[in-house]
Amino acid sequence: MVKDPRRGLTRRQLVHFAGGLGGVAGAYATLSALGLIETPAQAATVDLAPGSGKGTRVAIIGAGIAGLVAAYELDKAGYEVRVLEARERPGGRCWTIRGGDRVEENDFGQRCGFDADPSLYFNPGPARISHQHRTLLGYCRALGVPLQVMVNENRAAFVQHDRAFGGKRLTFRQAVSDSRGAVAELLAKSIQKGALDQELDGRDRERLITFLRGFGDLDRDRLYRGSPNAGYTDAPGTDGWGEALAPLPLKDLLGAQFTYFTLPFFESLHQAAPMLEPVGGMDRIATAFAERLRGRIEYRAVVNQLRRTGKGATLVVTDLARRTERPVEADFVLVTAPLKVLESIDSDFSEAHRRAIHAPAYVKAAKIAFQARRRFWEEDDGIYGGISWTNRDITQVWYPSHDFHVQRGVIVGGYIWTNRIGEAFGALPPDLRAEAAIRSGELLHPGYGQEVEHPVSVAWAKVPWSEGAWAEWAPSQRNDEYKTLQEPDGPFHFAGEHLSYLPGWQEGAAVSAVRAVRQIAERARSR
Repeated sequence: MVKDPRRGLTRRQLVHFAGGLGGVAGAYATLSALGLIETPAQAATVDLAPGSGKGTRVAIIGAGIAGLVAAYELDKAGYEVRVLEARERPGGRCWTIRGGDRVEENDFGQRCGFDADPSLYFNPGPARISHQHRTLLGYCRALGVPLQVMVNENRAAFVQHDRAFGGKRLTFRQAVSDSRGAVAELLAKSIQKGALDQELDGRDRERLITFLRGFGDLDRDRLYRGSPNAGYTDAPGTDGWGEALAPLPLKDLLGAQFTYFTLPFFESLHQAAPMLEPVGGMDRIATAFAERLRGRIEYRAVVNQLRRTGKGATLVVTDLARRTERPVEADFVLVTAPLKVLESIDSDFSEAHRRAIHAPAYVKAAKIAFQARRRFWEEDDGIYGGISWTNRDITQVWYPSHDFHVQRGVIVGGYIWTNRIGEAFGALPPDLRAEAAIRSGELLHPGYGQEVEHPVSVAWAKVPWSEGAWAEWAPSQRNDEYKTLQEPDGPFHFAGEHLSYLPGWQEGAAVSAVRAVRQIAERARSR
């Protein structure tokens, strides 16, 4: 049903409007004012009886988060678990790069040149955990993985667009405050003119005006004339209140494309504060799982064939260390490898499952990081954590949320998730990737190239055993191929972030593993 645009806002539309413009804070304030509530996120859990899996063999392909979660739960219940991992480490795309580490792509190799310092590391894959991701956080608690706050949004960080404001950088605080102020003024004027009389009663209108005055920092005349929240040309001190920045014209803000996506980005459900990260690097999660699964994970074990045999399956595995091939027998097989990798494994999957495996596209995301000789973002701009944005190919620059005020730090000089840009960036040799990232970084931080060193980059579409960052399904595929892979194919079960509605998030991998474990346990009971 299309709503007549000449009519006012319903309560539901008002909440969506406030959430889109003012984010979580705005939505909560509006929900509170209108007497509405929100349901918190719930964790996906497994409750298998100890010893219930005794005598049942499960082979798990891949020691990424999905494989590790499944192995952890099945092992606790007494199943005979074998995890086959092609890499030399656990975690899959849950990966942390430190000084001396080797980065291998299909055509390029790099060695990370960071100093040997525990504060200097780079998460090329997952780098944050939403407080909404209760399943993954539950495993962090169970495994004793210490967490710290990850500063996702920072009002001191910058936004920059080549075709807006002369290409000059703006602070987030100015862009957000002036955008809210201008839109709040427009809405307040519409209320004054009775545009919402049919939708909101007198008490609601009064509450909404009060909310908008605070939300947009409107004056007594309900006009936005600028706000100290946007920043100062002359900061408050001992001699006065300071001089606030003049407001940016709404017309110019609307012409700057970052207002459509960038400003509300940190208000989305999975990006809103607080965000979290493991102390010392994201791979602390995978390492903690691996410690609990000692002896269950076989590294450098490449699965070449999958065949049904009787009531179970036989896997043909190549041991890269010994350069030998051997069979592995299992009652059930849980496949958690990315679907792009699974395509190349010789198997006797059903035609429907084979078609589903080839269905989704994988995002060609890429990241690049540098070691900084000094933490210039803190010293020069007062930026402590957070993300700056640009319309240049690098898209984002991330600042570390840990070890403030130490001498050096690792800055993520680009995070790309657009396929066209990611493919072009990945095609460059590592030195040219670094040059391109520095040229764009100069627009956010003049003198950037003199501050950074030891670049290291990862183009996920070219990383062996990954071949992409995360899966993306077309809406029609969610109702067909996606559902096919959620069901077993004989002894074969499937899990991974690609089998969730949280693509790219570790939470998606964890909840899909929980679902698969439940399926296996149910079938094992009926054998």
